[in-house]
Amino acid sequence: MKRKNIFIVTALIFTIFVHGMQIGESSLPFENNDITVGKLMAGMVILFVYFIPTIICWKKKNSKYLLILNIFTAWTILGWFICFIWAFNINRQHARIVAETKRKMKEEKKKIKEAKKVEKLKVDNTNL
Repeated sequence: MKRKNIFIVTALIFTIFVHGMQIGESSLPFENNDITVGKLMAGMVILFVYFIPTIICWKKKNSKYLLILNIFTAWTILGWFICFIWAFNINRQHARIVAETKRKMKEEKKKIKEAKKVEKLKVDNTNL
């Protein structure tokens, strides 16, 4: 356990040292802090792509869990792909549930129609 802590502290010190050396010569793509239409559009596109898995399965059964996973792990590419695959699996499950429900409704309607026909035949037979 102590080795792990020493490694973490060493990595933090190295990161601070390297970052301190680069402060004077910034090479960021947006060095000026002006907010432009291009930057806003790029940010909106990035947010859209980031939340594609959540958008795919919006209003499905487990979408809130996917949203939480998407927020916390999609910044890693592996996490985003896991969310993406899970979103499609949620859609498949939802489609299967909807299909089964429709099938059951059709069967129940058919049974009700048959019961009404039988009842009507019984009423006609008693009237004769």
